[in-house]
Amino acid sequence: MPARQNRVGVERVYAAAQKWVNAALRNDDSLFTPGRPIWTTQLLGEIHRKFLDRPDGGGGSFYDQLEKQLAGSLPDVYQLMGEVLYAHLLIVSTSNGTNQQRRIETVLNWSPSPVQIPQELVAALTPGLVTPGQAYHTYRPFQVGLLIEFAEQWKDLALEERERRLNAPWMFKEFVMGLQPRSRLLRRNQNTPRIQRQALLHLVHPDTFEAIVNIDHKNKIAEVFAGYVSDPEADVDVKMTQIRTALEAEHGQDFGFYNDDIRPQWDVNGIPVPVPNPQPVSDESVRPTIDLNALAAQLFLPAAFLREIDALLADKKQVIFQGPPGTGKTYVAQKLARHLAGSPDRVTLVQFHPSYAYEDFVQGFRPTLRNGQAGFELTDGPLLRAAERARGEPETRHFLIIDEINRGNLAKVFGELYYLLEYRDEKITLQYQVEEDKKFSLPGNLYIIGTMNTADRSIALVDLALRRRFYFVEFHPDSEPVKGVLRRWLESNHPGMGWVADVVEEANRLLESDRHAAIGPSYFMRDRLDDSIVNRIWKHSVLPYIEERRFGGELVTEEFALERLRRRSASPAQPEENGDDPKNGEDGDATDAPA
Repeated sequence: MPARQNRVGVERVYAAAQKWVNAALRNDDSLFTPGRPIWTTQLLGEIHRKFLDRPDGGGGSFYDQLEKQLAGSLPDVYQLMGEVLYAHLLIVSTSNGTNQQRRIETVLNWSPSPVQIPQELVAALTPGLVTPGQAYHTYRPFQVGLLIEFAEQWKDLALEERERRLNAPWMFKEFVMGLQPRSRLLRRNQNTPRIQRQALLHLVHPDTFEAIVNIDHKNKIAEVFAGYVSDPEADVDVKMTQIRTALEAEHGQDFGFYNDDIRPQWDVNGIPVPVPNPQPVSDESVRPTIDLNALAAQLFLPAAFLREIDALLADKKQVIFQGPPGTGKTYVAQKLARHLAGSPDRVTLVQFHPSYAYEDFVQGFRPTLRNGQAGFELTDGPLLRAAERARGEPETRHFLIIDEINRGNLAKVFGELYYLLEYRDEKITLQYQVEEDKKFSLPGNLYIIGTMNTADRSIALVDLALRRRFYFVEFHPDSEPVKGVLRRWLESNHPGMGWVADVVEEANRLLESDRHAAIGPSYFMRDRLDDSIVNRIWKHSVLPYIEERRFGGELVTEEFALERLRRRSASPAQPEENGDDPKNGEDGDATDAPA
């Protein structure tokens, strides 16, 4: 009844996790330099004082602040913080552990006597185990802080007691979940690092606790499969164990709760639906389960990311992809819509612009010539035509893609449709309908995907009424999964051109003060690509775009010169990750699904 994963490469992750347990939890040893006392009470106390007791490092990214907090420390302190970060990042799914390695090495290289990460541990940073969600990165100070406080309080236990808990999963969980933060930073934000607590359970006891770090997902699973649970008041992980035992009879020991044949049973339409005795979903009104793995491979995106979008569509029926230009928003929208609809004939694409009106989108009178006489005829726009096609095929999904949705005057274009976007079961009289008894409703099988360019300053015109009616999905070049698309695509299509991804990431690091100016991957995703083509793209597409955003003229040309960035990206990595600013707040959703 193993809860651990069995994907290719995960054995490296579990082996590294066991090395960390033996070095840090069983002993005061080192993960990177065995035989050197690093995980000691004294050194943990030192990084507690410098990191947790001084949470404000003076602004900047997580790593900018951390460098100031640790300034002047002994080499062992830098090494311990590097090993803490390694344990923190080990669980994160990634197709390339280079970024994780760079972040750890950035900290290690601040030391006057830096150490190297052993190669077998570098290899273990790929593929990771779960996609923990944006909160794991955005609130990194709290997640890392929890790991430090866990290790400190663990060291307070007697050696015999530590060993007992390492051999008894439920006793270990009791310790982790009962941990009371001592620092003011974590006492005021006790719920924020809950993902790190769940990660600890699986890393230390992978055969008992599921590779799920989102506690809400565990509760959903326990609720939906309640028929397999003997005690409804039991601990959620006890319930998960009983559910796994029951489901193994049908799906085999190696199944995962995020598999395409399992997840729809507990995450139907994004909302858990309790059933008295769990059976395969048979209600024909429920959207069919569609395998997204092949499409994910084609788009070089994680299947979990596409499944999340599918769940958002099923829940609210409207989503908007937002991000800088060149991030593949429209391309992914079209590919995903055609895949889910099963035919391009069920997908309608329109593009908004400043002169686009209600009459163009919904319905209006258009000039016509009949029997030689000029006149006007009431004509349906793309929305009504798409709705009519969807109504004629109620068993299939139809999609309306609105490209550049923020470039239109949305209140004017949508008109009374604002109401129907929220109340799909209601009917209203359209502006140009003359028959009083004829009312219009949006069919439930018509889904809307909008794309929004966040570099376009007209984004400010998107009012709160529309924002409330759509889910928003981020497509940003500086964060996964979009950040990894170009590198994965180059590895598959132009193996010798990986340096282009390094250059783009370096340029985006320089643009971090204006996140919406980041450079997307699609500039370089071409069938033919060599150094001269990259140079042409950079000179005539990328640089003009940056100059427009930065108003820099010659300064931009010099700072963002291709060869200069290529040399910089080939040198040791600098602190990065602008999403690591410490913030107060609650965890966001963690998706957990393996990449």
